[in-house]
Amino acid sequence: MTAVAGELADETTVSTVDVAKIVARTRELVPLIREHAVKTEQDRRLAEEVVVALRDAGLFRLTTPTRYGGYELRMPDLLSIIAEVGKGCGSAAWNLAIDTASTRFALTGMPESALSDMFADNPDAYVISTAHLTTTKASRVDGGYQVTGTFPWSSGCEIADWAYIPVVPIFDGEEPTTDLVGVVVPMNEVKIERTWHSAGLAGSGTHTVVAEELFVPERRAKEFSLTDLPGEDDRDTMLVQGSTQSLAAIVGAAQGALEVTRQLLDKKRPITYVNYEAAADAPSVQIWFAEATHLVETAQMHLREIGDTFDGVPEIDPMPWVDRARARMHQRSAQEKSREAVEKLLDIVGGSAFALSNPLQRLWRDISVMSRHTALNAPIILEDYSRALLEVRPSVTLLY
Repeated sequence: MTAVAGELADETTVSTVDVAKIVARTRELVPLIREHAVKTEQDRRLAEEVVVALRDAGLFRLTTPTRYGGYELRMPDLLSIIAEVGKGCGSAAWNLAIDTASTRFALTGMPESALSDMFADNPDAYVISTAHLTTTKASRVDGGYQVTGTFPWSSGCEIADWAYIPVVPIFDGEEPTTDLVGVVVPMNEVKIERTWHSAGLAGSGTHTVVAEELFVPERRAKEFSLTDLPGEDDRDTMLVQGSTQSLAAIVGAAQGALEVTRQLLDKKRPITYVNYEAAADAPSVQIWFAEATHLVETAQMHLREIGDTFDGVPEIDPMPWVDRARARMHQRSAQEKSREAVEKLLDIVGGSAFALSNPLQRLWRDISVMSRHTALNAPIILEDYSRALLEVRPSVTLLY
């Protein structure tokens, strides 16, 4: 255990964590995270220097239970910390969001024996969650299950210690049953195919995990049935809360873009072929920057609203359809305001913003990809909210 993580872990013994201290230490990491963003993007996984820094700062135990030495933070605090990381690199914040959300998923979906295996000896264990119904299957065997399949789009898989696979169809021979099983597996027992090539969020390591007749003991599994799945009026908010943590990476990246632009303006960079010696002297630039700032602040307000909505709300508790849909509308607004803000910042900086040496273009590309994740599908979110408001059934979503 590192000195920083150990110091903060000691605070959990009295069920208190100094969140301000964690946020401050996270903020101090932003220059390092930004410095290694190019390497992260080129390697198509989070730079090892960043992984070590995040772990040493205790950021991989944000949602680890206090009984295992973690912080078990409230949703508003989680969102603030993820957003801080996002200022430096969208991929780094996305990976942190994957860990915090996946750990919370596992806490609600797995037996205590599985959680003990994951965290008892390593409260800093990094966890991913991944599933793919059409390419996976499980069979019952003595003492547990045998799992085979491919799990594409597994963000953070190359830096992970554990994978939580919430749903695998159970087969009887070659015939599918109506039963499913959730499992957790150590990452050293699966293979990784490096399939992630993307214009943005390139460093997220969203590669493919492959399981080949992998034995999973009963202690790390939980079986359930298709008949256990809830209807649209009594669904939980697990996936909505998880995608909100990913949303924090988007809003944080927009804040980072604002900071980068301000730094450029403070250097008195000129605008070619105009009368102003510095871009910041131009009223048009000042107004554009003010509008971009307000858009980012508005995105932050929407993010805080969602955080307050889910503060202390267990993911497994049912929430009415219209309330879930309303929270997702705040997600839609936050990501749209973030995108609009960065477009204005690109206008301010001009063509040089797209130089590969300029972090602004990377944050722009990261936001563009992150905000198109299926869990944050803006048109579907709006459609679902409109139907929920007017009680036009059924809901267009199957899980949210």
